[in-house]
Amino acid sequence: MNKADNRDKNRNENLLWKVLDETTVIKDAWIDMRASTCRLPGGMVIAPFYVNHLPDFAVVVAVTPEHKVILVRQYRHGVEKVLLELPAGCIEPGEDPEAGAARELLEETGYKAGSMEFLFKIAPNASNCTSYAQCYLARDVFSAAAQQLDDTEALEVVEMEGEEVKRFLREGRFEQAVHVAALYRAAELGALG
Repeated sequence: MNKADNRDKNRNENLLWKVLDETTVIKDAWIDMRASTCRLPGGMVIAPFYVNHLPDFAVVVAVTPEHKVILVRQYRHGVEKVLLELPAGCIEPGEDPEAGAARELLEETGYKAGSMEFLFKIAPNASNCTSYAQCYLARDVFSAAAQQLDDTEALEVVEMEGEEVKRFLREGRFEQAVHVAALYRAAELGALG
């Protein structure tokens, strides 16, 4: 560890919260909500502080050789409407994130990638959720199979020209924040045409 890393580690130590106690509030297939009692750096104790412990998930910007982007339309109950978004889903325990991204792309859309490129790992809600989004760019995608949706999934596959996707980004028509970040990164790399 170099001196700069040591300085950063020491500075971070002064900002960390100490978990004094943690209890599970509810845990099932959809949620693992825990209530923590935490001591802040200044000594104040917060109780309860709720954190949802969720698995990481994969988000895929899938682009055909013709610069068409493969999207999905599906209902999102949190915002109570149908959204246009990227193929995405949970990474299984022990699963390689890139393999999980490829699996989710195939299951949700029936498309396979000619190549996969890691874009970034990002925390969508770092204040009270443990999951990270592992974002990938799938290039040269092609239709390979029928959708293999879970019983709880109902979605429609949409193929959209890269230029139209960029226009939708400028107009704020994509609402999933992580998906917007992944699309902007793919556009920055020239993948959308």
